[in-house]
Amino acid sequence: MIVETLPGLRSFPVWLAVTYGGVVIAMVVDFATGVRKARRAGIATRSRGYKKTCDKAVKYLLPMICLTCIDIISSVFFSAPFLTMAMGVFNIFCEWKSVMETTYEKKQIRDAADTVRAIIENRDDLARAIVDILERELIEKAESDAQD
Repeated sequence: MIVETLPGLRSFPVWLAVTYGGVVIAMVVDFATGVRKARRAGIATRSRGYKKTCDKAVKYLLPMICLTCIDIISSVFFSAPFLTMAMGVFNIFCEWKSVMETTYEKKQIRDAADTVRAIIENRDDLARAIVDILERELIEKAESDAQD
């Protein structure tokens, strides 16, 4: 067998398990903190938000599976799945950044998207778009003043 002739390949499945396990754990932590942050901010958690985790799993794990295939082919030269591990480290870093983002930063992103959406919806009537944006800002300011 190849595994018996190349002693370095005995650790190959262990490295793969650690890499994939690390990515899955990072995704679970991001999901849990995302739900907790949304509840604290009073943002409703909907199935669309939950589906983002599934989309993220596809975006993370499919490239890792492809890289694992390449690592298996290159296992003749290398004793560890370096490409898969590199992708895993990158994915864990992305999840860590997502966990560290504050709710305020995400709110700013949503507000910017709402502003662009208002402009697009009212592109024929630019004055109405400006009024819509100002009304939304006044309402948000009044709500934040009421909470303080």
